[in-house]
Amino acid sequence: MDLQKIEQLLEAYFEGQTSIADEKKLKAYFSGNEVAAHLEPYRNLFVYFTNEQAETTETEIKLLQTEKRGVHMFMKQWYSIAALFVVALGVTFYFQNNANSITKAERIEAEIAFEKTKEALNFFSHQFNESAQKLSVLNEFGHSANKIFK
Repeated sequence: MDLQKIEQLLEAYFEGQTSIADEKKLKAYFSGNEVAAHLEPYRNLFVYFTNEQAETTETEIKLLQTEKRGVHMFMKQWYSIAALFVVALGVTFYFQNNANSITKAERIEAEIAFEKTKEALNFFSHQFNESAQKLSVLNEFGHSANKIFK
């Protein structure tokens, strides 16, 4: 087979774009005696695949009977549903207990802190407004000074 065609097939193989027929061509090429020197490292890969494909096992595989397997799968589904239900109940009770954990004393304390904060902000606002009015006098002084010096 043409070396350029083999290189194209090899590139397509590593990108996962070969068909089974293309892979058979590659296996046949690398199983032969005439492999190009720069492609020699790939020989072991394709020889390995060929050898492993021919390997068989004598191990016996035991399958569960259909009835037992069906009952087992049915019970497994119910266990999953029951576990989900238990988790959902636990989360619900947790959030309900934490939502009611704020006592009346804590609520009153928070309201008092809110009122004190409001008073402090009102005081700051009042002081700021008075200072701004005093600065307006300076602004008028600046206008008068500009008129005089011009």
